[in-house]
Order: sequence, then structure tokens, then C-alpha cells
Amino acid sequence: MSQPPDGQQARLWVSWLLVALLLGYGVTQTVITAAKLFYELTM
Repeated sequence: MSQPPDGQQARLWVSWLLVALLLGYGVTQTVITAAKLFYELTM
């Protein structure tokens, strides 16, 4: 039994998806904030 059950596999995928979403959201917010600051500084 090297392969985990389907339920465990699904939970693993869901948790990774959540982590990826949170990371993506954080990066997006950072980029937007940086862009706004840069835009204000250059104006």
C-alpha cells in the first residue's frame, strides 16, 4: 500500500490548491500595491 487512498489524495490536492491560491493572492496584492506606489511616485 504505497499509494494513499483517494480521499487522502483529494485532501492533499485541496490543501495545495488553497496554499497556491493564498500565495497567488498575496503576490497579486503586493504587485498592485507596489504598482500604485510606483505610479504615485512617478507622477
